[in-house]
Amino acid sequence: MLRHRNILILFQIIFVALILLDIRYNVSWIIYVLTFLIFSLIEFYGAYFIHSNFHLTAVCKTETAEKIIALSFDDGPVDETEKVLKVLKEFDVKATFFCIGQRIAGKETILEKINSEGHLIGNHSYSHSFFFDFKTKSAFIKDLELCNNLVFKVIQKKPNFFRPPYGVTTPALSRATKTMNFDVIGWNIRSLDTSIQNKETVLQRIKDRLQPGSILLMHDTVTGIDLVLKQVLIHLKEQNYRVVPLDQLIQKKAYA
Repeated sequence: MLRHRNILILFQIIFVALILLDIRYNVSWIIYVLTFLIFSLIEFYGAYFIHSNFHLTAVCKTETAEKIIALSFDDGPVDETEKVLKVLKEFDVKATFFCIGQRIAGKETILEKINSEGHLIGNHSYSHSFFFDFKTKSAFIKDLELCNNLVFKVIQKKPNFFRPPYGVTTPALSRATKTMNFDVIGWNIRSLDTSIQNKETVLQRIKDRLQPGSILLMHDTVTGIDLVLKQVLIHLKEQNYRVVPLDQLIQKKAYA
C-alpha cells in the first residue's frame, strides 16, 4: 500500500543514490526532473484520492455481503437541507450530514432538526476554504475544534466523524485528526452532484456504483437534490438494499 511516509523515504534514498551516481557518472538533469515528477504525481494522487489512505486512514466503505448502504450529505446546513430531511422522513431512513461550521449561524434550527429526527452530524471543517489544505497541524485543530464547538452548542454532542473538504488530505491534517481522535470518513460512491447538471446522469452514476457496504456522498446544497434522493431511495428499495446509519455501518461511535 502506498503511504506518504514510505514514499518519502523511498524517494529520499533515490535522490541520494542519484547524487552519488552523479559524482561518478555525471547523471543527466533530466533524470532528476523525471524522478521529481514521479514523486509529485504520487503525492498528488495520495492527497486528492481519499480512498488511497496515503496520508491517513479513511473509512470509505465496509466489507459486507449484506445489502446495506449509508447516506451522507456534505456542506450544509442550508435551506435546501429541509427538503432533503422531508424525503428522508418520508422513506424513514437516516443519513449523516457533514456540516460546515461557518454555515451553522442562523441555521441552528435546521441543525436541531437533523439531530432530533435521528440523523447524524459530522464535522466538515469550520471554514471549508479553498486554501484549507495549506494549514498547519495547529491551524487544522483550531478549525476543526471551532466546528465541533458550534455543533455542541446546538445539540450538546461533539462529532467523532470528520470528512475533509474536497476529500483532500495532507500530512498536517493527518496529525491533527489523530490528535483529536477523529474517525475520517470518505466514500466509495461520489455522486458528483455539484458538477453534473443533469440529474438523470447523477442518478445513473449512483446506480452504476452501488454495492453492499457503500457510503454514498451527496450534497444537500444542490438545488433539486431531494428529487434525486427520492429516486435513489426508490431504486434501493427495488434492489432490496437497506439504508442504515453510518455509525451502524462502520461500527464506530458518532459522538465523543
